Amino acid sequence: MTASATVSENGLRTMLARRSGIEADALWSTVYDVPRVFGVSWPLTGREAEEVLSGLLDTLRRVLPAPLPDRDTAHGLRYVYLSEITDRYAGCGTRRILERIHYAGITPAGPAFDGGEYDPRCDADADDTSSWARAVRAAGPRPRYRMPDPYVGEGEPPVDRALGLRESTGDLAAYRTALLAAVREDPRQVDCWAHLGIDALERADDEAVLAEALGYYQTGVAVAELALPPAFTGVLAWGELDNRPFLRALHGLGLTWWRLGENAKAAAVFGNSLFTNPDDNQGIRTLIGQVQAGAPWHPGP
Repeated sequence: MTASATVSENGLRTMLARRSGIEADALWSTVYDVPRVFGVSWPLTGREAEEVLSGLLDTLRRVLPAPLPDRDTAHGLRYVYLSEITDRYAGCGTRRILERIHYAGITPAGPAFDGGEYDPRCDADADDTSSWARAVRAAGPRPRYRMPDPYVGEGEPPVDRALGLRESTGDLAAYRTALLAAVREDPRQVDCWAHLGIDALERADDEAVLAEALGYYQTGVAVAELALPPAFTGVLAWGELDNRPFLRALHGLGLTWWRLGENAKAAAVFGNSLFTNPDDNQGIRTLIGQVQAGAPWHPGP
């Protein structure tokens, strides 16, 4: 865009939609408020448009605050929310998705079906001296929780339909399209977000595709976090099937940040995984030490 070009309100909305990946119709109020927020008037100069777009994109990616009214809860003895790990989502759409779910109503996590507690004294790895294992023991017995049903709606879960399509046709593009259609219809489909991340991570050969994987995983984790109470200290066992999509998304988010060289963020996410699921059905205990030591990512065995 040349400095002498001018940009109308509709033109800016179109430009923002293209750069953010959000549909233009959903950006009406955002762009309408530009004169008030940025102190400009229509039409914008080319330079003003670029400055406004930069500011709007930054705002759209800003992480929503964690629900933590009790700031005295000891760090490391509770779940660490995404907003405590990073200040920006990879994708502009994540924040709007979370706001949409807030508006529709949040279903909180509830007690596990067995109603029991996790007791670290019964853990077979009670002699483990790693930092995460010490944190689990220090937290003592904790209630087991069950995430809300991640497969929203009636009939076969959308993620199963997409996986069945991939298996029967081998058409990966159609598989991705089916997953994306499911989250557009209802963004609470955490397992669809996780599988979109898995797909992107499997084909990630450059930072652009890694950023795509990061966006999917971050959205899945952020959506799942909406169901957690403030200062969450409970256990989300793998044995509770409804917990698995969230745990898959956490695992993938940690791997993606590790591949991007963001070891501190990856370590925080892996710590969440092990604290909430100490039985570690995903093998994260074999990764967290490497990440904490600053080792670069490497393909698994």
